[in-house]
Amino acid sequence: MRDPLATVKDHLDAVHTGDPEAMAADYAADAVLVREVTYQGKDAIAAYFTTVPQRLGDGRVEFAEPRLEGALVAVAWKLVGGPGDGTSGTDRFEVADGMIVRQTVTLDGGDF
Repeated sequence: MRDPLATVKDHLDAVHTGDPEAMAADYAADAVLVREVTYQGKDAIAAYFTTVPQRLGDGRVEFAEPRLEGALVAVAWKLVGGPGDGTSGTDRFEVADGMIVRQTVTLDGGDF
């Protein structure tokens, strides 16, 4: 079973591929993704991820090194290029049994 840091690093690698299925692969069936909207369940999270490549355009996400914050894994990020250039925030992941069960996105400003 993967530890929480390895699970989150696998997810971040998947984000860089731009493949929505790969992005959703590390989420538990009943996971929750909290952004400005809450997505409940892996299917809803996977549907959200299908929108990410288009919203990024030719931009990319730069991630800081994931770090443990108690029981959570936190990752700061920033968009570089594309329509969301300069958008930034921090994602906090709760991982159980090698799967992401909750992700909370805190934006530093507006969303992309």
